[in-house]
Amino acid sequence: MTDRREKREMTVFKEYRIGSFAYHLGVTQAFLKHYEEAGLIDAKQNEKGYRYYQFPQAGRVFEYMRLHSFGIQIKQMKCALAADEETAFKTIDDHADELQQKADRLQAIVDEHRRFNKWHDAMRGNETKWEVKEIEPIYFLPHTCGQDFIDDDRVYEVLQAWCDQMPVTKSALLVKHHSDNEPANTMYWGLCVTESNLRRCGIPTNDAVLVIPKTLAFVFHFYDVEDVFRMDDIASGDHPAFRKLRSLGFKPSGDALLINEMKLMRDSVQRGSGRCVIPIEE
Repeated sequence: MTDRREKREMTVFKEYRIGSFAYHLGVTQAFLKHYEEAGLIDAKQNEKGYRYYQFPQAGRVFEYMRLHSFGIQIKQMKCALAADEETAFKTIDDHADELQQKADRLQAIVDEHRRFNKWHDAMRGNETKWEVKEIEPIYFLPHTCGQDFIDDDRVYEVLQAWCDQMPVTKSALLVKHHSDNEPANTMYWGLCVTESNLRRCGIPTNDAVLVIPKTLAFVFHFYDVEDVFRMDDIASGDHPAFRKLRSLGFKPSGDALLINEMKLMRDSVQRGSGRCVIPIEE
């Protein structure tokens, strides 16, 4: 054992100037200096101030690159390399789980855009379409009522997390179904998301979040329709979705949700695309 240690100590390693070393590792000189300042790699300086790196430092740099790819910060790298095997795996596992969560959220955004593109193509040439189908649960976080922000701390505990997930979460208007305790067409602006996307993206909920349950619903699709989000029309029940619902003889059974996919302004007129989801009696 002693002989092997003595041989390692006697080994003379080739040295590279910083520019050459950086080039052959595919990194910048600033990268090497940054890791050197963090105490992760060593450099020699001659009397002229030129930096030189011994060849074995290359293996250390590649190991740090591996850790960096998992999101491990520079200040954590030395401890990560000095850890026992079980701790090292646990550290990487935790960071890999974080990366998977980020990847799932990004994929959800891409999938939502692809879905909207497909819907957009299907709606071309049609201002409106309607269908009756079973919907999955939709979660709604209220934010305003009329021109007043909702004064409820529970809303603001989760609001930022919901905003961070746009366009998976969407701006929406909840129209309360008439009950004995609340007048018809009380409206709340907020954000909505389907249950599958809420689970997929890990979007938090609390008691402020309302849920439209899995149910049969009248779904009214609208594409590039003028002033489709006019509050007066919605309050009076004169919105095209409600007019169509009545003309077909359907009876609402729960809160309606007017979901905004896209708003555009042309010739000083707001035009909207999206859908109105109204639970109905079976």
